Amino acid sequence: MNGADPEGAPRKGRTRLLERATIALAALGSMLLGIGCAPEPRTRPAVRQVIIREMRYEPVELTVAVGDTVEWVNRDLVPHTATARSREWNSGNIAADESWRMIVRTRGALAYACLFHPGMQATVIAQ
Repeated sequence: MNGADPEGAPRKGRTRLLERATIALAALGSMLLGIGCAPEPRTRPAVRQVIIREMRYEPVELTVAVGDTVEWVNRDLVPHTATARSREWNSGNIAADESWRMIVRTRGALAYACLFHPGMQATVIAQ
């Protein structure tokens, strides 16, 4: 048969072509499925604090990651709240020397204020 298959193509050439096609298809499949891609690094959720003192939130703008916890700590002499402008969340009364925590679940700017002192306003920016 002198190195040819029944159709007349050399066996070695056809085998190499088949191997190359298989490798190319595997590479394409990996790219489409994301196999072999490095996963996004995950960071552990953090606890970030907002201190309430002298009728202000400090900091006025706090940037956090989705999944982080924000803790409002009242170091003032009077009670305060941390209430979303949208009213989606509300700490209720945070008495002097008390705190309240919330896990940030969505991205975006979360504007909030104190229900007792509407001039107290701040924003959590979740990325």
